[in-house]
Amino acid sequence: MIAAAIGIGIFAVALWAIRLLATPGPEEPDPDAITEVAVDYRCTICGLRLTVTHAQAEDDVAAPRHCREPMDVVD
Repeated sequence: MIAAAIGIGIFAVALWAIRLLATPGPEEPDPDAITEVAVDYRCTICGLRLTVTHAQAEDDVAAPRHCREPMDVVD
């Protein structure tokens, strides 16, 4: 009984890993859609500072995440 449970657990983990590896990654960004920007961010948890120099040409660019929290824009 215990061996069957362990076997089912190993099978479930292997199936999860195969599905994870079979999922394609995100598409490459269009080089024409990338624009130069100069936005500084700061992590509210650890204080890490980050400068974004290039971003896709979107009107609403979301702040990156660090320490599992969105970073704040530095003025």
